[in-house]
Amino acid sequence: MQENAMTTSNFTTILLADRPELAAQWATLHWREWGGEPGREQLSWWVEQAAKAVQRTGVPAAVIALGADDEVFGGVGVAEFDLDERQDRSPWIVGMIVCPDRRGEGIGHALLSRLDAWAAGIGIDQMWVATGGRAVRFYQQCGWEWVEDLLTQQGEMATILTKQLSPTTS
Repeated sequence: MQENAMTTSNFTTILLADRPELAAQWATLHWREWGGEPGREQLSWWVEQAAKAVQRTGVPAAVIALGADDEVFGGVGVAEFDLDERQDRSPWIVGMIVCPDRRGEGIGHALLSRLDAWAAGIGIDQMWVATGGRAVRFYQQCGWEWVEDLLTQQGEMATILTKQLSPTTS
C-alpha cells in the first residue's frame, strides 16, 4: 500500500503521484463526463491535464480512488486557479469525479478527506471550489461553507464555497 493511503472495504484513496500510470484512467472519467465542453472534446486534452497533477508537494495535484483491481473509481484535483473572475484566491478544487455506477458509496467524501489531509500537510490552510446543482450540498456535507453565487464570464452560475483546513500533526 502507498504511504498515507486511506482504505475502506471497497476502495483505497491515494495521491495520483503514487500511481502516475493511472492518470489516463482518471482523465477518461473526466472526458466521459465533460468531454463535450468547448476546447475539451479530445481525450488527449484530459490526459495532458491529468499528467500535470502528478505531484506530491505542490499544486496541481490529485487524489484518486482505486478498487482492488486498480480500476480508478474517481478522483479530485487541486489547481492554482479555476475561475478567471476569482484569481485573488487559491488553490481550487477541480475535476471531482466518481464513476456513475459507484456514486453514493462514500467515494467522493473519502477523496475530499484525503485531499484535505494532503493539503493541510503541505501547508495549505484554505481551499476553494466553484460548483453548482446537487454538488453544492455535497460540499457542504463535507464541511465547505458558501461564499457567493457568481455569474461567470461564460454566462453560467457558479456557487463558490471555501473550507479552512486544520494543520496536521505528525
